[in-house]
Parts: sequence; structure tokens; C-alpha cells
Amino acid sequence: MSLSLRVTWRHLRTRRPPRWTRTVGVASLVLVIAGAGAVAWSFGQPAPEPGGELSTADLAYVSGSFAAAIGLLVFSFAATVRGFTLLVAITGYSVAQGCAALVLVLSLLGGLEGDLQRRLLGHQAHLRISPPAGSEIVTPGPLVARVQGVPDVVGVSPELAGPIMIRSGFGRAGVNLVGIDPILHAAASGLPDEVVEGDYAAFLDPSRLPRRPFPVLDATHVELPDDPSDMVEETGSEGQLEAPPAEAEPAEEVAAPEADDSGGWEDPAQEIPRLRAEGKIPPARAPVPPPAPAADEDDGGGWEDPEQEIPRLRAEGKIPAARPPVVAADEPAGDEPSLADQLPAPPAAEPADDPIAADEPRTVPVLLGIELAAELSVTAGDPVQLITPEGRMTPAGLVPGVLQARVAGVYATGVYDDDRDYAYVPLPDAQAFLRAPDAVTSVAVRLGDPDALAAAKAGVVAVAGPSLVVEDWRQIHRGLFSAMFLEKVAMFVALLFVILVAAFGILATNMMSVMERSAEIAILKAMGARDRLIAKIFLLEGIIVGGVGCVGGIAAGLALCAWFSERGIPLRSDAFTLEALPLRVDPWEVALVAAAALVLVGLASVLPARAAAVLRPVDGLRRGE
Repeated sequence: MSLSLRVTWRHLRTRRPPRWTRTVGVASLVLVIAGAGAVAWSFGQPAPEPGGELSTADLAYVSGSFAAAIGLLVFSFAATVRGFTLLVAITGYSVAQGCAALVLVLSLLGGLEGDLQRRLLGHQAHLRISPPAGSEIVTPGPLVARVQGVPDVVGVSPELAGPIMIRSGFGRAGVNLVGIDPILHAAASGLPDEVVEGDYAAFLDPSRLPRRPFPVLDATHVELPDDPSDMVEETGSEGQLEAPPAEAEPAEEVAAPEADDSGGWEDPAQEIPRLRAEGKIPPARAPVPPPAPAADEDDGGGWEDPEQEIPRLRAEGKIPAARPPVVAADEPAGDEPSLADQLPAPPAAEPADDPIAADEPRTVPVLLGIELAAELSVTAGDPVQLITPEGRMTPAGLVPGVLQARVAGVYATGVYDDDRDYAYVPLPDAQAFLRAPDAVTSVAVRLGDPDALAAAKAGVVAVAGPSLVVEDWRQIHRGLFSAMFLEKVAMFVALLFVILVAAFGILATNMMSVMERSAEIAILKAMGARDRLIAKIFLLEGIIVGGVGCVGGIAAGLALCAWFSERGIPLRSDAFTLEALPLRVDPWEVALVAAAALVLVGLASVLPARAAAVLRPVDGLRRGE
């Protein structure tokens, strides 16, 4: 061993170990044994159900693991103090703490990023073909056929998306409606496997939809006078009906069932004469015959019999001719068919003993995310309404389009945005509802290997043509993954300050060592030691302390990652979408942590080594005195 290493070892080791190290070591061993026993007991318990709350076994596992880890940390610190000085042990453990925290946090962030990437790629497309902004892909069949022939493409699905409002009996929300082909989309995404309630097969066979009755609102029966002008005379200045005087009808007479029973339907032909005889409504006015219109002009005043006027107006060419009846097997007439004509034919009629299906209008299946279903308070089989601003012009103005739908299933991806902002319906229903016949807004492409994007993307670009835009999953979610990368960088810089603080501790420790051992430095120089040898001694001190702390901290961090990766940190609660915290160790990140720690402790050792090298023997002897 060289002289510099011998002197360095003599400076670092302790001559008389403290007495408290034995007591602390025994107590830490007891803590380690207790923690190991709790962990062993948790492994012997039955596995908890997915999605349930934290069980006693989970709490024992987590608490026992942390107790054992803390016990091992304290025991190793006590053992280090018995071999090295207390100041050296504290400095080395500061470096180890920073390195272990960096490895653990970076592995956790990498695991979360990998889990999110897995969920996104399992639910959404790996490649997306879309037209320029503001346009659509009309007749996507040939494009789908060409893309299916590209190597490594395992699924292609055309999609039509548009913003709508969805309403249930308990709430409403704005979502993105996505029309999909059920068969093609099953090969291009993992949506069928993500359905947690209901049945994805309802897209293929709407007769398999769970049946629950549509809500029926009870309307209060209100009887109006024969002449609407009588209602105007009873209104106030603000156009609201005035309450009748209290003395007009005693309270007990109103409450009597035989006086006014509004609980059921009354025949107007019988009730109106009775109410007029009792004086509760005004008598009928004599009908005023309308003046005879001139032969050469059309008088729009008065009431005309539609059965007589409509044929006359059609004969004069003032209104269009009647349309022929639409047969179910024929194509819809007209250039712009109505929404009801564009929808697919309804499923086969339900059995006659189904009272719900007998009077229910034709509905379409819809898949909702678990967050959206919770917000609307609906489950599989519940009816909902889809409302779009793409309405139709009527004599009363523009009326929003309304489509009756029924929840075919509820899916859960674990990504909040996907579980809250999307609703899926069959593509023909979406095209008719959004008034985009034979058009789609994008084409989703699924690859066999999501990481091998270069060759597959080049082939898709070649068959798509220059007029369409092809984006891979990294470009589609670049905002999300960029944010996660910046978060990882921020955590690395923040935890690097822990190692920086430990490096300043090494700097201060070595500077104090130079001042305390100035006489020894002077004697070595007087015996012929060169400045380079003295600088090497103190440089080795800092590097050894920092290196041992760095290696120990990285080893502890990797051990914690391996331990918690075996079973994970359980997070079974309604507030989390993860069953356990995922951990993924990246060797390059571990190497980066080790390099950063060694550079910091090495730089912290340069200044004390230089101060010891330039110390003159005379000054050292004076300080020693």
C-alpha cells in the first residue's frame, strides 16, 4: 500500500469506538427482526381483492418493510461509526442518503411513465392518420385497405369525432363523441378488454343491450279555455297568470276530492261544460265567421281547414308535393335525408311480453368511461341523450339534434382524460348524428411493436399520400410525456442538492482536518514529502468518503426498488387508479446518479487538498503550537 493511502486510512479510522454503538446496534437488530416478522406474516395472508381497501396484511407489509429498512440503516450506521470517525460516518451517510433517494425517485417516476405509456398504448392508436385542419376523410374504405397491407400493422379503424353534450336523468356533461366500427376498432385498440361493466358485443348486436325503462316525466294536467284570448284577460301586466281570489273558492272545497280531482285524466268534452256551468271558466264565445277572401289574392287571416287548404296550395304550386312513403328496404329519398332515415335499421322486435321494448323508441349503444358514468350516475342499461349543435332548421328555428342512446358498457383505462372525455357509438350512428355521411375525421392504426415506429410509419406515410398527416404516439402525446420528462429533470436537480449539501460537508470536514493536522503536515514536508503527496492524501480522503457513500446509497436504493417491485407499494383506494406504485430501474439513470455524486465529492475535495499542499512547514508548526 502506498504512503498516501496509509496516511489517508490513519486519518479516517477511529481509535476508540463510542460505547453507544453497541446499544444502538442491538436495538436496530430488534427492529429489523420485528419488521421481517410482520412482512413474513403478511405473505401468509390471503391475497386482497383488486380495487378493495387496504387490508391488515397490506399495512403489515408496508410498516414491516419500512421498519426493517430503518433498522438496517441504523445498524449499518452504528457499524460504520465503530470503524470510522463520527464526522466521516455522518458525511458519508449524507452522500448515501442523497444517492438512494435519487435512485428510488427516478425509478418511481420511470415506472409511472411506463405505466401511463402502457395504458395509453393499450387504449389508443399507435399511429393516427388525419386530414388537414378543418377537413374530413370522405369514403375511407380504400385508405383502410391500403394501410392494412403495410407490414407490422395489426389493426386499422376509421373514427369520426365531434364535441357533443350528453345528458342523463341526474346530470349532463360535454364530451367528445367518437364513432367507431366495432369489429375494426376491436383489432386497433384494447377497448373490448377495458370494459368493466356491460358488454362490448352490444355494438355488434344492439338487441343484447341491457333494458331499463326511459324516465317518464309526470306533467300536471292543465285545462285551457276554448279561446286563447280568454287566457290573456286573466294575465297580469308582466304576462304571468294572476292567482284567483281566496274567497272565490274556499280552501276546503279545493281540498275535497269530489270538487276538483286532478289526479287522473278528465274528458274535456264532459269537464268543460261542467266547469262553465259552475262559473269557474268563462262561457264559450260565438264563433266569428272569417271574411270571404278575394278570388285573386290569398288571405292568411282566420283558420283554414288543413285537409282542404293543403291540396289547394299544392295544386297552385305554393308548397312542395307530398313525398312518397319510404319503404324500409329502399334508399332514403331526397338529397339530404333526415336523421331517422340515416340511422341503421333497428334490431329485431322484442318479444311481445317485454313491456319496455314495446313502446321504446329506437336507441343506439354507447360506451362511456368510468369517470363519465360516475358523473352522470348511470350504469349499463341506463338511457342517455346525446345532443349536438349540428341541428336542423325548422319553422321554429334551428333545433339541436337529439339522439336517444343506451349505455352498453362502462370502460376503465386508468387515464382520467380518457375515462372522462370520450363516448363511443357505432360509426353509422355517429355519421348520421353529426351530419357527416361517409366521412371520418381520422384513421387509427395499431402496430405489432409500438417501439418500432420508423419502418411502420414510413410505410403508412407512403400509402396515405402527401395530403394526409401521419402522427405516431409520441407526437400525439408529446405534451404529456414532455411534462413528465421535465418533472423527472426537476426532481433530479432538487435531490442533487442533497448530495451537494453532503459535498459541502466533505469540504468542511477536510478543511478542519487540514487545520487540526497542520503540525503533521509540516513534519511530513520537513521529512521530504512533496506538495503533490500532501494534496493526494486529502484528495483521497474526500473521494473515499464520497465514493463509499455513493456506492452504499446506490446499493440501498436498488435494494429498495427490488424489494418493492416484488410486491409493490399497495395503493388500493378509490382515490387512485393504481393498485400499487410501479418501479422501473433505468441503468443509465443509475450511472448518471453515480457520476454526479462522484463529481460533486471530488470537486469538494480539491480545495482542502490545495490548502494542505501550499501550507509551509513553519506555518504548520506555528499552528500546531
